[in-house]
Amino acid sequence: MARLDSRTALRVAHAATVAVGVLLLVVGTIAGVVNREILDADRFAAHVDAVRTDPDVARQLGVVITERLLEEQPDLVALRPLVETTATSVVASPTISPLVRSAVAPLYRAIVLGQGGDPLVLRLADVAAVVVGVVTEVSPRADATIPSDLDVQLSELGGQEYDAGVVDRVHRVTWLARLCPVLGLLLLAGAGALFARRGARVRGALRDVGRGALAAGLLLAVVLLLVGALSRHADRATLGGAVRHAGWAELAGEFWLATGLVVTVGAIAILASRDRLDPRELLRPARDPLEATGRAVVLGVAGLALVGDPLRVATLLLTVAGVVLVVWGIASLLVTVVRAPRARTWGVVALALLVAGWIVLVLPTEQDLPTGRAALASGEGCNGHVELCSRRYDEVSFPATHNSMSAATTPNWFFPEQPDGIIDQLDHGIRVLLVDSWYGQRTDRRGIVATAEGSRAKAEAEARATYGDATVDSALRLRNAFGLTPRGRAEPYLCHALCELGSTRWLDNLRETKDWLDEHPTEVVTLFVQDEVSPEDTADVIERAGLLPYVYTPAGGPADSGWPTLGQMVDSGKRLVVLMEGHGGGDEYPWLLQGFRWVQDTPFLFRTPSDFTCEPNRGPADAPLFLVNHWISDKRATVTNAEAVNARDVLLPRVERCQQERGMLPNFVAVDYYDRGDLLGVVDTLNGF
Repeated sequence: MARLDSRTALRVAHAATVAVGVLLLVVGTIAGVVNREILDADRFAAHVDAVRTDPDVARQLGVVITERLLEEQPDLVALRPLVETTATSVVASPTISPLVRSAVAPLYRAIVLGQGGDPLVLRLADVAAVVVGVVTEVSPRADATIPSDLDVQLSELGGQEYDAGVVDRVHRVTWLARLCPVLGLLLLAGAGALFARRGARVRGALRDVGRGALAAGLLLAVVLLLVGALSRHADRATLGGAVRHAGWAELAGEFWLATGLVVTVGAIAILASRDRLDPRELLRPARDPLEATGRAVVLGVAGLALVGDPLRVATLLLTVAGVVLVVWGIASLLVTVVRAPRARTWGVVALALLVAGWIVLVLPTEQDLPTGRAALASGEGCNGHVELCSRRYDEVSFPATHNSMSAATTPNWFFPEQPDGIIDQLDHGIRVLLVDSWYGQRTDRRGIVATAEGSRAKAEAEARATYGDATVDSALRLRNAFGLTPRGRAEPYLCHALCELGSTRWLDNLRETKDWLDEHPTEVVTLFVQDEVSPEDTADVIERAGLLPYVYTPAGGPADSGWPTLGQMVDSGKRLVVLMEGHGGGDEYPWLLQGFRWVQDTPFLFRTPSDFTCEPNRGPADAPLFLVNHWISDKRATVTNAEAVNARDVLLPRVERCQQERGMLPNFVAVDYYDRGDLLGVVDTLNGF
């Protein structure tokens, strides 16, 4: 019994030693690749340069640069797609590789090592020059310019605070890369030698080194396959996701190469531990349970690799064939050495050579190692105020946005008239959304929608009347340069005239609006639609979005229908009013209200603030609701104009004058760039708060 317990203890000790050795090899291999490819400044700069050229990364960096440009010159938001396209093209250009590499390496050293003086700045004067040229082409009258000395500090992209412990962590990785492989191999060899029979200790050491290295290689392969799968599912529509995907694609080869080296060492050691080498032995069933398990795991991992990344695996197969020949040759040599009279001495020499080669591989090429405004409604009351619950809908003033769907944060929008999207506007207190609906078709260019053929002539005429011929021609040249090919059926989109100038799929937006209403049960919202989409299709997208239970249907016409209070609308759940500029829903869809039977408004084409009037425009004089249109139609400086005319000392006197002249409370106060000025404060004043 004592002898049995002793053997069991020896087996446990042997297995534990081998397991620790395998883990050390895994950690050492990973640390070695990190040490060589990431902690070396020049290699790191080369990898960054390669990642920069990835299309998804370049696109997201173009967005970052565009945001910085727009901070300097907000009125350039009218031309955001042009700015973004230009910035993306420059970011991805191979001609700036020397600039990127020479900039990143010292920046990396400055961040990680703490060396150097001022933060490294990448000057994008060339980008500015190109964008200025584009701006001149698209809008020759544009006053906006881009500073030629605009600086984009790369350090801002990664954050500005760096832990003082970076240096220590870098040194830890370096020591892990150096020591772990050595310790791992020594443990494996020691386990094999100590627990082997007398006279077979060299062979036992080689066998355990081989088995341990093969096990470490299998663990590494599983880890790499998992990381690769995660990287392929990264959201490449974000900068972080795009960088993760491209970064792994750049470094994966290095990790697989290191894993292949581990497996090669294991195979050589296994073969060298045999008395003789016979290729037929590889085809015979394994007698050793551990060897049989190893073969099964190898086959399973190989199958997973073929399923997960067949192209890469197929490419590797030819390399593997060559490696097998090399391994067989080296193993044959070692077998001869092991069986020689001075076997022990030569075995130690061979092991030392393997360890030395491993250390040389993982050491870096350099020795200077881097170290390194209105808030949301509170849920009480109605639309944020208890007092509004007892007021009829037509006795309340609501903040509204003009062309609500035309958002600066939505990709591919020319001439956006709001800072952010509809859901963000709702979050910030906007309760009336003025949108335009058109038929559009998806194209072969991601994010670009073409106006459907039956709507195109009218849309183009409206766009030219709004923006001018030269601007529309330039924008269409840009879009047509993409070689747009419409695909699929026409469906409703939110576009400002031509969908090529910007679009949002209406069904998707309405579904998001439905979710927002679900989450905000005390809010009353209004949609005022310029309807180039038919009532039938409008009703269809509203119903498909799940909004129909929320839609309010009046009991009669504008003259004889008394509006409910906001509290009654909240209690009934009928909290969404849908107004249509052109066509109502008739008897079939009575909840699609013909807008300018229910609403009267002011003019909306004003070139300067001095042009503002409160004269009647659309809608009959007895319409129960009053819309004040308050924006400047000059698209050359939309943001600057909004900041001026939305200011309280301009907006409040205007709406109070309109209230006095028209004898009606302005129910809808619509502006561009609602975040500029004091729209919400002015509406509160109109409501008596």
